[in-house]
Amino acid sequence: MTDVHALLEEYIAAHQGGGEADPREWLGRAEGRDRAVLEGLIDAYLARAPMRAWDPDGFRESGLAPFAEQVTTALHGRSGAWPALLPRLRDRAALRRAELIERLAAALGAQDRQDKVGSYYHEMEQGLLPSEGVDDKVLAALGSILGQSAESLRRAGRSLLPGAGEPPAASAQAFARHASPDPAYGDASEPPPARGAVSPDPDAEPDEIDRLFRGG
Repeated sequence: MTDVHALLEEYIAAHQGGGEADPREWLGRAEGRDRAVLEGLIDAYLARAPMRAWDPDGFRESGLAPFAEQVTTALHGRSGAWPALLPRLRDRAALRRAELIERLAAALGAQDRQDKVGSYYHEMEQGLLPSEGVDDKVLAALGSILGQSAESLRRAGRSLLPGAGEPPAASAQAFARHASPDPAYGDASEPPPARGAVSPDPDAEPDEIDRLFRGG
């Protein structure tokens, strides 16, 4: 399998180093779904990349650091490319996370369980929620908000690397070492939903929201 993470790191270094960095050169080294994933990640990078010579200190201060963290999470998490893709789609739709969660809960008929929906959505963005357990109804509702099909979100949620869900390798940790919360659309000031909102009692009977996001 193509090492998508290594190709992306290599492309970013070349781009920030002031070279031509034609994406086609790197895309030509990947095939199939790996190529599609790499293309999406490079596209997301270019949408946020600072247009200046490579500067490690500037990188830490730029809005690109959160994207690096999202890519690392996507590659090593349990939710495929969602950690990199979902924030990008929210930015494109000019939606704060809280606004998206409110609309998603309403679309699922779960306005009274908005906190729980928000906790699960947070897990999707953090690569913590196994994508295979998320019901098509959730992806259809989310896709309608973000302008994507349920099938495209399903494909994006598939694991990108073998052993996904395990701690990232040292190179991946280094790539995200200086990541910080993205202030765009208020996420930096919005604390993540409390984990207790998802499963206050591990022995409790799963409800409809649990089934929609975790299956079963």
